[in-house]
Amino acid sequence: MSWSVNPQYKPLEAPWKETHNQKVTQQSIKEILKNGTPDWIRFPKDFRQFAIESAQADREQSIEQARAYRMDDMDILGDYKARSVNTISTKDFVLKLRNNGVPCVGIFSGKPQTVGLWAYVPTTHGKDVRYICYMQTPAMIEWSVLNLDKHGLPDGEAYRGWRTVLSELIKKGVLTEQRAHEIFGRPTESVVSRRYRRTLAEFRSRKENIAVRDGF
Repeated sequence: MSWSVNPQYKPLEAPWKETHNQKVTQQSIKEILKNGTPDWIRFPKDFRQFAIESAQADREQSIEQARAYRMDDMDILGDYKARSVNTISTKDFVLKLRNNGVPCVGIFSGKPQTVGLWAYVPTTHGKDVRYICYMQTPAMIEWSVLNLDKHGLPDGEAYRGWRTVLSELIKKGVLTEQRAHEIFGRPTESVVSRRYRRTLAEFRSRKENIAVRDGF
């Protein structure tokens, strides 16, 4: 037998002898069998079932422990069918902002099917260009959909909704809540919009508290 591609390789008469230490293996087997054949060898089906049941018990315990970290409205936030409404192309979303006097631009963020939204933010010294958040491309549904891990716990967003982008524009001072709703419409009064409305209410409260504190 000859090797034309790589001559330094030589054929082995007994490959298992070259790659396996039979003496060590024999000693290991003797050690395993010194007290007789182990039950896991004699009754493999019983031990297989035991392993399956143990794994299932560990999984159930893990899920039970994870319940403490669940969000109160997680089922609503993860309901794709209810939240996948009023889709708008990301390009049209940006153009709608720009046509209503909001200088902004979407730039590829390095992650597939996303762009970063940059906009002018009013400051005490005028305006400054700042990163707002990421947007999903080529289009966005109205409400973001929560992504769940194997334990049923929140793990980021499965889909980015344009209302989430609006809330970031409001929180970062690019738009007022009133102006945002004039451009894109007010959210429906439903459980689907509850988290969005709560976010804006908390932001309004925080601004009011800051104003009161600064007044002192």
